[in-house]
Amino acid sequence: MRRAIGVAVAMALAGAAQAGPAPERLVMTPFPGAPWTRITDQMSEGGGWNHEAIPPGETEGDFTQILADQAFPGLKGFDPVDFLKQRFAQDALACDGVRSIGPTQRDEGGFRVVYGQIYCAQQRGRDYGAHVFFKVIIGDAALYAVTLNVRTPASSTAGVLSFPPGREADMQALLQTESAADRYVAASVYLCGGRSTDARCGK
Repeated sequence: MRRAIGVAVAMALAGAAQAGPAPERLVMTPFPGAPWTRITDQMSEGGGWNHEAIPPGETEGDFTQILADQAFPGLKGFDPVDFLKQRFAQDALACDGVRSIGPTQRDEGGFRVVYGQIYCAQQRGRDYGAHVFFKVIIGDAALYAVTLNVRTPASSTAGVLSFPPGREADMQALLQTESAADRYVAASVYLCGGRSTDARCGK
């Protein structure tokens, strides 16, 4: 009986060893505090998706930030630099006054990653602007795009915050929010599984 159990365990271990690495997956560490509210959850053929979430207590019609993550299996061989340039061009059409930074390329965990920011002075037809932080990862299974959009007061100059006198505290709070958004996109979004070499995947 003991021998039979031993053989069964050995066979299970051998099967696990032959199974190969875990499937590739996009990891997004939750923000500190209460969970954000998902307002969009769309799936597409082939395993693609589009998710959007906003801070707790905010509504779809009135939010300060929106976090989006998308997967495009059909674009797994696409140049992430070209992808981000196209996104820049699309977003620019919706803005009066635009400044962009990037694309900036890096290698993270064995995958090609591209960063960028776009500063919209004022969204057309709206009384606010936006600063958007992008991260695009080209994996073996899909191209992944993550954006964190921070609403800002409308401004006459893209990338320059405009607050009336007496609202210095509001400006400082927004700068802190943008700094946190930049850190989040850089440090809390990554790929695990597949051929990932990211040390965070083992934690």
